[in-house]
Amino acid sequence: MADYRWRDEPNIIARLVNADKIKTFSTQQVILKPNEAMAMIMDGRIGDILSETIVKNLAGGFGRWFGEQMGVTATDRRLLFAMTGPMDYMIPFEAAMSDGQMAKGHANLRLKISKDDIPKLLNVFANRAPTLRRSDVVAIIQTELINKVIQPCVAACNGTDDLRSSDFQERLEMTAEMQMRNLLSNMGFTLLKAFAITNPTDMELVDRHRAKQAAIAAGETVNAEHAAHMFHQQEVSALARIEMEVNIARAQAAGKVTVEMESELKQLRKQEAHWEAEFRKDKALQDLELEKVQALHDIEQDKKQTKVDQAMAMFEQVQAKKAARVGQMQEHQNQRMDNQNEMQMKMMEMAKEAGALTPEVMQEFFKQQTAQKAIDGDGTEGGSKYSSTQPAQSQPAISPPSCCGLVIQPSWAACPKCGKNLA
Repeated sequence: MADYRWRDEPNIIARLVNADKIKTFSTQQVILKPNEAMAMIMDGRIGDILSETIVKNLAGGFGRWFGEQMGVTATDRRLLFAMTGPMDYMIPFEAAMSDGQMAKGHANLRLKISKDDIPKLLNVFANRAPTLRRSDVVAIIQTELINKVIQPCVAACNGTDDLRSSDFQERLEMTAEMQMRNLLSNMGFTLLKAFAITNPTDMELVDRHRAKQAAIAAGETVNAEHAAHMFHQQEVSALARIEMEVNIARAQAAGKVTVEMESELKQLRKQEAHWEAEFRKDKALQDLELEKVQALHDIEQDKKQTKVDQAMAMFEQVQAKKAARVGQMQEHQNQRMDNQNEMQMKMMEMAKEAGALTPEVMQEFFKQQTAQKAIDGDGTEGGSKYSSTQPAQSQPAISPPSCCGLVIQPSWAACPKCGKNLA
């Protein structure tokens, strides 16, 4: 059994086959792939639409020939094959933008034929050859696409930036879907995607050329700067070589003088080393003497500080003892006055009970109390040397012994300020 091939090149989209012209005594079959479909047309009526199957007994073989002889078969049998998968169609265009620049390129339309829309292809085959190729579809839709879609969308662009923007592509796709719907629907096609591929405009070519020339100029500038730098390095190298040669000539001319000066220089360095050694020795002795003097001074200061600390400690002890003694005397005096006041109160009570409490007795009582207070004084030890009837006599002023501005106390063994021995 032989296989029938309806599509022998990739640009074929659909084909209308007249089965009456396929006459053979052997049967034929066609294999329909998932993206292929076939519609049967019997005596002008559209029959089944098949896909993804094997159609056998395509030409009829001997059975069909015998049926025709007997007048039993159909008088007109046609087979409409079509590709149902998406296919891209490139449509060239040229349109002017609002600034006068011309935009050239290709509009890409992705179209698909649905299985149910295959019979609409008969509208295309009505006035055309039975084979529909990709170029045939482009020729049918090109004029309407350019006039209704491409030119209005490109004319809305103010320049190259608008032409390259995504808004232009979206506007082109929406316009194509609206304006081309009627034509594509009559042909049995469905629009899936539409976008434009534009060539570089004249201004873009100018800008590209300008950028290229600027890059060339920048490269030439860099090369010139590099050459100048190399010349400068060569100049520096030449000057350094000349200076070195001059220095060598001078050194050779002054060679004899250099030998004599080196001998004298060695003697001077030897004498300088001797003087430096002497200087270091003297400096070491001076440092040692200074350290010794400093140590003696520190020892003397430690001794003085020790004496001062001892004197201050002794002074603090004497002051503490004196404060204790004054406190004891004050307490003894307060106790004695309390006893005396208590005794006088008892005597007044006894005189009152005896009826002898007269003004003369009260006056005598106050007089004795005043005299006793005068004897006691401020509570110091010298207050007991005076009697109640005789006032204290004035004594001659005697200046107490002193040292460093401090009055020497009898209990001091040394001056608390300078550490002088007072024994």
